[in-house]
Order: sequence, then C-alpha cells, then structure tokens
Amino acid sequence: MGSSGCLQRLRDIYSDLKGAEKRVADYILKDPSEIIHLSITELADECKSGEATIFRLCRKLEYKGYQELKIKIASEVVKPIEDIHEEINENDDMLVIMQKVLNSTMYSLSQTIKINDSNRLKAAANLICTSNKVAFFGMGGSSALALDAYHKFIRTIQNCEYQCDTHFQAMSASLYKENDCIIAFSNTGSNKELIENLTIAKQNDAKIISITSNSKSPIAKVSDIVLVSYGKQQQYKSEAMESRLSTLCLLDCLFVGVCLNNQDVYIDNLNKIREAIAKKRY
Repeated sequence: MGSSGCLQRLRDIYSDLKGAEKRVADYILKDPSEIIHLSITELADECKSGEATIFRLCRKLEYKGYQELKIKIASEVVKPIEDIHEEINENDDMLVIMQKVLNSTMYSLSQTIKINDSNRLKAAANLICTSNKVAFFGMGGSSALALDAYHKFIRTIQNCEYQCDTHFQAMSASLYKENDCIIAFSNTGSNKELIENLTIAKQNDAKIISITSNSKSPIAKVSDIVLVSYGKQQQYKSEAMESRLSTLCLLDCLFVGVCLNNQDVYIDNLNKIREAIAKKRY
C-alpha cells in the first residue's frame, strides 16, 4: 500500500472486507478520532465484533497490531496543539494555561470520587492489610506511580517490594501465591508485558489490584479489584497527566485506609523511619 495514510488504506480495502470487518471499518471511518481513546476490547464491544476481527483488519492494513493502527490514525487526525492540551489555545499566556490545566485536573479528581465505590476502596485496603507480601508493579510512566506507592506503604507494610522491570516482575510474580497481593499501575491498562506478568501471579492464586484509567481494559480481566483514575487522557497523546494525579489521590486514600487498620504498626514504623532519616540531615 506504499506510503498512503491509514484512512486511505482502509477505504482502498473496504470492498474486500467481510461483515464484522466492515462494521469496524465503518466505525473508524465515521469518527477516526474516537478510536484513539478506545482499547481493543472497547472497540470490539462498540462494533459487536471480536478482538480477533480487529487484529485481522490491522494485518490487512499491514500494521503489526491495534496500537500501531491507533498511532497511524492519531498522526492523521490529531492537531499538534492537542499533544499538549486540547483546550489550550496557541496564543494563551501562562496564566491562562495554568487556570485551564488546574481546573481540568480538579474536574478529573471530582470524577474519580464519583466513579470509585467506597466499598471497593475499602476492600482493596483490607486486601493489602491481610496480605503476607505486597508488590507494586508499573512500567514506563506508570513505574513512577508504583515507586511512589512503595515509598508510602513501606511505612506500614512489613514485606513489600517495587518492580518496574518486566523480567524482575515475572520473577517476583512466579513466587507470589495465595495471601499475597500485587498492585499494578497502567494508565491504558493495555501493557502486554505487565499483564503477562500479572497472569503468572494470578495462576498462583495471588490477588491483583489494578489502578487504571480504563475500567474495560485488558488489565481489568486479570484483576480482583479495579480502581479507576479518571483523567481526560484523550486530550493528550504522550501523557495522561490528570490520570496520574487521580492515581496519586487514590493511593493516598488506600494508604490512609491501611494506616487506620494498622495504627500501631504504622506509628512504630514511622518513628523508626524518622529516626533513620534524621541521621541523613544536618
């Protein structure tokens, strides 16, 4: 198909597509910007087709998979300014930018409160409290969230670890079992290697808590508890800033819940940590 764009490629092969493939093609051509924000599972649901159908269509377009399809479409339909923030105008000064970004972030935080049931948060906190071992998994940009979680929970959990490398994750997951818990971070919920590593732990009966912006993403299928960090990630191509901030707030909620369940342990550990850190300061 040479160097023709994704949408033109789709039009070129449209007449050769079969029923379910045509439904997917129709959905894409009708509003190509929409699928940039959908996981393969969500697109399949919208088109009443299987994920395998979407994958076949990607191969007919000569793409390796769904992610490459989305990237190609995004390069055609997303304006350059949307890489920063959709609502920001090119002539906005820094004061206006600050107001728009912070207002949007506050909206995302309020939505995060609405879409997360308090009982689900309580169940997640209880699961952490009753686990023998707890691991925090994250890759790419989400690894910073996992590290932040480890930095918090090391104050109250006796046996916890942080892993951001896929091989170390696989090794740790293979040793996790019943009464152990992994907390996984993925904005899209579609990181293939992360999900493979979680599946290893799941096969050993370990419990999985995931924090993601997409409740219907593949990571949800391997999770016992899913917490949703709302963010207008559709307004960004490279980073979901608001979703990360929502995740940090959910982490704080979980941390406080765990501390309330283990107050004596938390206070004892906190005093020990403060004494150790104090020696590092003048």
